[in-house]
Amino acid sequence: MKQTLLKYPTSTIHGTLVEFKTDDGFRLHGFLSGKSSAKTCIIYVHGMHGNFYGHSLPFVISTAAMKQGFGFFSMNTRGHDLVAPVYYFAKKHSATKKIKMIGGTSFEKFEECVFDIRGAVRTLRNIGFRKFVLCGHSTGCQKITFYQYKTKDASVAGLILLAPADDYNMQRKSLGRKWKSVVNLCRVMVKQGKGDETRKEIPGRFSARRYLSIADLQRVESRIFNYNGRLREFSKITVPVFAVFGSKEQYADRPVKEYLDRLQKMTRSKQFDAAIIQGGNHSFTKHESDVAKLVVRWLRIIR
Repeated sequence: MKQTLLKYPTSTIHGTLVEFKTDDGFRLHGFLSGKSSAKTCIIYVHGMHGNFYGHSLPFVISTAAMKQGFGFFSMNTRGHDLVAPVYYFAKKHSATKKIKMIGGTSFEKFEECVFDIRGAVRTLRNIGFRKFVLCGHSTGCQKITFYQYKTKDASVAGLILLAPADDYNMQRKSLGRKWKSVVNLCRVMVKQGKGDETRKEIPGRFSARRYLSIADLQRVESRIFNYNGRLREFSKITVPVFAVFGSKEQYADRPVKEYLDRLQKMTRSKQFDAAIIQGGNHSFTKHESDVAKLVVRWLRIIR
């Protein structure tokens, strides 16, 4: 039988697959590209269900950034993909034991993203980078904002927020009358010790605990970009910030300009800039190069 060869895109990015360790013992991976002589590295953090390689946006940005002399590291968090194995290395006496756990977006604990990003920063610093720009897409925006809020990392030169959507209010809008009952179900499950279980009533194949993270304002993840709220964590960020939305953002409950105006009003950043990509959706599909041009232009400004 004659085999048919699949044709793949010919564009190639050269770089290095990097394994890095988190403070709490997990091993994660990412892809590092750019010149070894670069002193500033952009760290790209994916959103829900994402990973370091499955989305074209970071690689389009990395190509543009490398031409300007930046390093680029697209990293996995422990919340990569929907459900995925993650590996924890526990030390017991003189031995190290490798433990396989179930992770991914459905089961991650949002607050632990600090361990993931800190591990990436530490590894990249050991490689030779001295300054970092954190670039998040979707929930990656919440993660990099929370990281900088908690750590006040002096090596972070700026934050790039690509589609920092409001998960809390979008969930309320999408579920309508069912929203309260779903949240109450999740609360009951957590109290019963079933927080890591899923139910068909819970959207997105989230575990009960994970869903509460975006649906309960007592949880920090739900508050970070709750545009009806005080944006307390975001307003503590003082490094330069660049926020970008697509004009056709499908996870928005209002015109995206209102989101950006709210960020502008609440920021304490020494420099806040914003842009709207005309025709762009949440993933900036077919507009990746437009995002890359704006990102590189902004990087030159804060360099």
